[in-house]
Amino acid sequence: MKLIKFCSLILMLILSTGLISIKNDNIPLSQEELKYIFPDDNLRSVVKDYFSHEDITISKLNNLEGEFYASNEDIKDLTGISTLKSIDKFVFWNNEISSLPPEITTLNKIKYINIANNYLTEINTINTLIDKGVKIDYDLNFISDERYQYELSSKKRHIILDKNEKVNLRSLLKKNIDAYPKYWEVTNVLPSDIDLCIESNNPANMSIDNIKGTCTAGNKKGVYYIVISLNKDKLPNATTIIKASVK
Repeated sequence: MKLIKFCSLILMLILSTGLISIKNDNIPLSQEELKYIFPDDNLRSVVKDYFSHEDITISKLNNLEGEFYASNEDIKDLTGISTLKSIDKFVFWNNEISSLPPEITTLNKIKYINIANNYLTEINTINTLIDKGVKIDYDLNFISDERYQYELSSKKRHIILDKNEKVNLRSLLKKNIDAYPKYWEVTNVLPSDIDLCIESNNPANMSIDNIKGTCTAGNKKGVYYIVISLNKDKLPNATTIIKASVK
């Protein structure tokens, strides 16, 4: 019994030092495992393209080198990016990314990342990467303190509703691209399923459905204001206000 306990103690000490791995990084990953690592279908599809006709392992992901190019892929979530430890250049231009996962700051070989023309509203993770010496192109987002950023806008600043009338606020939203050459940005359309934070100054008479992106007038006439933002912090560039008159 003492010998068994002693062997168990030695095994735990070896595992704790990292001299052996509980999981073999060279075992091919199943489709479910890949989905767990990269939950975004489109990002996962790009990763698979880099290993066409071959099994994917953790070791191969960790050792993939050079530029990782994934522009115009409708990517929303970069979860799993930390497994691409040897990539030094990422290009995610023109996707639907609204946030950078904290794990991106653990990448030690990254030198450049292009996340222009996305839907970022926070600067903290970007600043962390910059502090690490990473060059970042993040023009055309919704970050308020940069010169070349989008502004969330509405096709109508004032809407007139009948009592109990419902309106789709998502259909009214756009990104302001007036300041950009049309060869650089050709559409002002936002994704139909982008997350929104919507509030009314009088919820009792102007109810809001954040999931569907709608508002419904009550039975009381009056003028109400609807604040729509791409995040809870309501940054100026990521927020627009619509005046609603109920007749």
